[in-house]
Amino acid sequence: MFRRSVLLLVLALVLAACGQSQSASSPLVLGAIYPLSGPQAPGGKQELAGVEAALQVAQSEGVGHRRIELRVVDAITPEAAAAAVDRLVSQDHVPVIFGTYGSTLSAAAAARAEQLKTVYWETGAVADPITASRQYVFRTVATGGSLGRMAVTFTHDVLIPQSGLRAPRVDIVQVSDIYGQSVGGGEAALARQLGIEVVNTISYNPNAFNADGIARQIAADRADFLWDVSYLDDGVALWQAIKRNHVELRAAVGTSSAFCMPDFALRLGADALGVYAADKPDDTISNAALSATGR
Repeated sequence: MFRRSVLLLVLALVLAACGQSQSASSPLVLGAIYPLSGPQAPGGKQELAGVEAALQVAQSEGVGHRRIELRVVDAITPEAAAAAVDRLVSQDHVPVIFGTYGSTLSAAAAARAEQLKTVYWETGAVADPITASRQYVFRTVATGGSLGRMAVTFTHDVLIPQSGLRAPRVDIVQVSDIYGQSVGGGEAALARQLGIEVVNTISYNPNAFNADGIARQIAADRADFLWDVSYLDDGVALWQAIKRNHVELRAAVGTSSAFCMPDFALRLGADALGVYAADKPDDTISNAALSATGR
C-alpha cells in the first residue's frame, strides 16, 4: 500500500511537470533498467514485475488520464546500466527511471541519472551510497547498513544470550563491492558500539575466490558467529566449504542476496538448516513454523 501510494504521488507530480509540454493524448513514457539475464536475472525479473503491477494499478486509477508506457532495458554490468540511462533520457525522454535490483548496477545508473537530473527510483538495491547527497535518486527499501545492523542486533539480543558466551568472537565475510562494504560496514560499526569483538573482516572478489581458504581462515580465527555478506553462487560455495572443512560455529547470519533466497535452500538441502537471514524471506513461509507473535 505504501509503495503504491508513493508511486501514484510520483506519477501525479511527473504528469503535472510534463503537462505543459505534452498533450493529454500522448503516452507517459517511463524507463526501467533491470538485469533480465545473467546471475541476477531472477531478482531483476521479480522487481520489474512489481513495477509493472504498480503501473497497472496507477493506470486503472486514472492518474492524469494519460496512457503509461514502460521502456525496459536489460543491463547486467555497471557500464550497461549507465548507458541505459543515457539511452532512456536522450532517446525516449523519460522523466523517471525505475531500477535496478543490484547495488553495483544501481551505483552506476543512479550516478548517471543524477548527472542528467532525471528522477531515479531504486526499487531493490541496498548499498548506502546510492542515495547519498543526491537530489534525484530515492528508494523505499532497506539500506545495506540497516541489514547489517539487523544481523548484529539479532546476534546481540538472541544468539549471544542463548550461547552463554561472555566474550563471543565474530568474523565478517563480505564481497568486496559496494554492497558488501555497506552491509559489512553497518555490522562492524554497530558491533563496536555493542562491545562485540569482530576478530576478522574477510573481503573477497565474488568472481575469483578460494572458498576453502576462507573457511579455514574462519576456523583459525576461532569465530563463534559468522556474519556473511554474499551473493547466491558464492554464498552457497562458502557455506559448502564451511561444512566441508568442519568449521564449528555457534550460528551464521547472512543477508538478502543469498541466505534468504529459496535457491540457497534448494542447492544446499539439509546443510542450509540452522542459518539465519537478516532480511525478509524471499519466498512464502509456513505459518506452522512461526510463533503466535510471528504469525
